[in-house]
Amino acid sequence: MKVSSLKSFIVIVVAVALLLFTYVVTLTEIKRINKEKIYKQQVLNERRNRIEAKVVEIQKLTSEDRIVKFAQDSLGMVRPNDNLDAIQVSKEQIKQIEKLVSDKYD
Repeated sequence: MKVSSLKSFIVIVVAVALLLFTYVVTLTEIKRINKEKIYKQQVLNERRNRIEAKVVEIQKLTSEDRIVKFAQDSLGMVRPNDNLDAIQVSKEQIKQIEKLVSDKYD
């Protein structure tokens, strides 16, 4: 009787120890995963910020005002005062273009 109660006590103690060990390991793993998640969110935010900064830089470089200023200053181009809705092309020019296109694709 004494031996069986001692065995059952040992079995219970071992079971409780295994449950506690499993609990501690699980908590440690959860903390590690949360730290990794926070780190990866920070990395993602940094990358998003860099991408956003590059998009802003692209918008600055491709802005119409900058391109017009460059064209006027460096290339000597002049912007017309009125918007061109239609371009006048003579029949002779159209025939020349048609001839060039047909020669190229024949």
